[in-house]
Amino acid sequence: MSEDINLRTTFNNEAELYNLIRPHYPEDLFDSIVKIARLKDTAELLEIGPGTGQATESFAKRGYEITAVELGPALAKIAKKNLAKYKNVKVITGAFEDIKLPPTSFDLIYAATAYHWLKPEVKFNKPHRLLKNSGHLAIIGTNHVSDGKGDEFFFASRPIYKKYKPGGKFDNDFRLSRISKLKADNVDENLFTPVFFRAFPLMIQYSSKRYAQLLNSFSVILSMASKKRAGFLKEIEKLIDKKFGGSMENYFAITLTIAQKK
Repeated sequence: MSEDINLRTTFNNEAELYNLIRPHYPEDLFDSIVKIARLKDTAELLEIGPGTGQATESFAKRGYEITAVELGPALAKIAKKNLAKYKNVKVITGAFEDIKLPPTSFDLIYAATAYHWLKPEVKFNKPHRLLKNSGHLAIIGTNHVSDGKGDEFFFASRPIYKKYKPGGKFDNDFRLSRISKLKADNVDENLFTPVFFRAFPLMIQYSSKRYAQLLNSFSVILSMASKKRAGFLKEIEKLIDKKFGGSMENYFAITLTIAQKK
C-alpha cells in the first residue's frame, strides 16, 4: 500500500466539499459490472467506502439490495441523506475491517476509489469470506492521466508542488500516465481470478476556484497544515487565472478491475 492508511480519515473533515466536487462515475462502468458479474435482480451488494454515495446510487436505482460501510461519520450522514429515497440501501458507519457481516452473503462486493485504503490483512481475505460462491469483487479507481497533448498545466504547476510538497514529498521525475499504460489492480490470486479490466476516459473542465476545491478533497492536500494548504491552493488558482485564462481541463481515467471468488 503506497498511501499512509491514516490519511483515509481526512475525507471526513471535508465531507460536504467531497460530495460537491468529486467526479462522478460513468454509467457504462456500472453496466459492465452488471454484465460481467451476471447480477440478477435479486442480487445483494456490499460497498466498501461509499463516501457520500456517488457510486452507490448507480446500483441503488437498479433495485439491488445494498449494504454500504463508510468509515467517516460525516460522509455517512451525507450518504444517508443522498440515498434516503432508496429503501434498498443501508449505510453502516464504521471501518470495514471491524464491521461484522454474515459470511457468503453477497453476490458482489465493490469499492469506488476506496479499496486501496483497506488494511492488507483483510483486503482480500474478508471479501472472500463474505462473497457467495463464484461471487465477484469490483475495484474502481480514479486516475489522473495525461491529456496526450503535452500536459501543459501539469508541467506549469510542478514548481508549486515542489515548493509546498503535498504529502511531504516531491518526485521530480513523476509524469502522468497515458490511459493505454494503466493496468488492472492486483488481487490475491489464491482467492480470486481476475476476469475483466477496462479504463473509462473522463475529461472535466474546471474554473480556477473549482479546481482548487477538487484538490482540497484529496487526502495528501487535506493532510497539509492549514496555512500551508491555503498558500498552495492560492498559487494553483493564480496559475490557472494568469496562464490558462481562468480554467483548465483535467483528464481522468476511471479504472475497473473485476475478479471472481475462487
